[in-house]
Amino acid sequence: MDATLFPDDNPSIFRQGPSPEVDRAWTVISDTRPIALSREDVLSIGKDPAMAVKLSAEVGLGDDMYAGRIDVLHQLHCLNALRMEIYFDYYYGKKYPGGFNQTDEKHRHHVSHCIYMLLQNVLCHANTDVYTHFWTDAVDHPWPDFNIPHKCTNFRAILEWQREHAVNEHMFVDMRRPADQEAHVMSSKFKKIYNPERFGHLGDNRYDGENA
Repeated sequence: MDATLFPDDNPSIFRQGPSPEVDRAWTVISDTRPIALSREDVLSIGKDPAMAVKLSAEVGLGDDMYAGRIDVLHQLHCLNALRMEIYFDYYYGKKYPGGFNQTDEKHRHHVSHCIYMLLQNVLCHANTDVYTHFWTDAVDHPWPDFNIPHKCTNFRAILEWQREHAVNEHMFVDMRRPADQEAHVMSSKFKKIYNPERFGHLGDNRYDGENA
């Protein structure tokens, strides 16, 4: 694992400043398009099929398939979101010329959500690999040697599987809740933050429903 503090003259594209090429690279590794799950798949992860979104017939995968997403790809989406905050002016300067403090509540909650999601995943998996230290002629104290070998999951195989099995994102987003499908009741605060144009008249009660 390359853990150097300062990149060399040919750094990984994931350490480079913002550009269309860099954005494409991050988009590839954070492909959060839905995948199809069987009823048995839904049950195996402890979820109730009656409350899970079922893929519509238009998707072409049958009438008893459900929508899922791979968690690590959402984690990478969140990591990319934090990267974009570092280059705030490049990504958000036109929308928020006053900087981060000018952002709306939805933007700030998304950043906070991503930080907390990544924290929980780090704590959940709690890598206990050990690193050592070495001496340098640049600093007086011992310097950490983070460049240690790790046994890694084959992420390339995950991406290839995702590409082969992903459901069309546009068809998924265009789906609407069937009349006989029960809906989670969200709190007034959630509705107001997520869609202020539609729910701006609601109060800030976060206990009159779920907060996702």
